[in-house]
Amino acid sequence: MTELIDRYLLYRVQVKQDPEAFAKIYDKYVTAIYRFVILKLPRKQDAEDITAETFTKFWQHLQSQKKVKSVRAYLYQIARNQIADFYRTRKETESLEVVTFEADDTSTSIHEASHGRAYMEARTELSLILGQLDKLKDSYRDVLALRLIDGLSFGDIASILGKSTGNIRVIYYRGMRALKEQK
Repeated sequence: MTELIDRYLLYRVQVKQDPEAFAKIYDKYVTAIYRFVILKLPRKQDAEDITAETFTKFWQHLQSQKKVKSVRAYLYQIARNQIADFYRTRKETESLEVVTFEADDTSTSIHEASHGRAYMEARTELSLILGQLDKLKDSYRDVLALRLIDGLSFGDIASILGKSTGNIRVIYYRGMRALKEQK
């Protein structure tokens, strides 16, 4: 059903030039893209900039009437390319800041005041997962983050990373094994 809604929104943006349809796409995916980006960048401000640039490039792509097979996969591809460009063009080395996650960084639906203990348990679990993911090699970290944190299918992850679904499954299971061996 999500794919059908995305296709309809794409149609509205490309054919009708409907900014409200683009806003719906933005609202639907901005948190997930930001979460993906912030895991790979040293500063929150850089992650915000890359996320904004991702949606700008997506808008430009749609305005050129080029075809998009999957909105989600294409947004992740753009974000991934933007991250690579960030590191490629970065001239001076900056001291890396520790990224700290606030409530808005990981979820827009969980609020500490209204959920108390459940919120704190989820935050603690996410912190443990993020700490363990940082110790893995990049290929494992990418696949595990997309699968466990963003809940993407193996097919979507394969589209994003430009690999076969079978290869993504192998990387996922090897990454899970490496994650378990850390304990």
